[in-house]
Amino acid sequence: MQVFWSNKVEECLKTAAGAKSLVHVEKRTITILEMLADRVLTDLAKDIRQKYEQLITDLVHQRVVTRQLINEEIQSINEFAWLYHMRFYFNHKQKNALEQLQIKVANGDFFYGFEYLGVGEKLVQTPLTDRCYLTLTQALHWRLGGSPFGPAGTGKTESVKALGSQLGRFVLVFNCDETFDGNAMGRIFVGLCQVGAWGCFDEFNRLEERMLSAVS
Repeated sequence: MQVFWSNKVEECLKTAAGAKSLVHVEKRTITILEMLADRVLTDLAKDIRQKYEQLITDLVHQRVVTRQLINEEIQSINEFAWLYHMRFYFNHKQKNALEQLQIKVANGDFFYGFEYLGVGEKLVQTPLTDRCYLTLTQALHWRLGGSPFGPAGTGKTESVKALGSQLGRFVLVFNCDETFDGNAMGRIFVGLCQVGAWGCFDEFNRLEERMLSAVS
């Protein structure tokens, strides 16, 4: 669904009409949303219902983004208003199956991780979530880490987990406290490197100064 939407938007932006032709993408998105909305009112198996709910969440975000592009009268695929968002591209000519699905955010370019994560709950994407995704993917592009900052319960950890899900990466969350020592952190980093997972260190600021220095 993400690949189809990205391709359709770019096809429209490459035409002479530009953003005006995105009206067709918006109408198609609304049609699929209405169909799914009718389906979730019926008696469905739990896993099928979760899949539909995930699709609805994605499609609502796509509808919002499409309307923004229309309102801002975007005329090119190179404008930041489009590059700002997460875009999915599938290259069937690529022989390496693990490099067929590419994900781009601004100038960041990633291969989908294909980690099986099951059908979990989907995080609703808001403008703040998009900004968080942009910042973290730019950090990843430059081989850096990210540190979302804010009050407790505002969705920092969930946003990191959701980004990992979007990129097909397994995210392991560690709740940091004063008992963490150098050996514990070393074992965690070794394990993360061996399995290729992301490490999300919750309450990172609670680590002692000597531990922060060692980690950095």
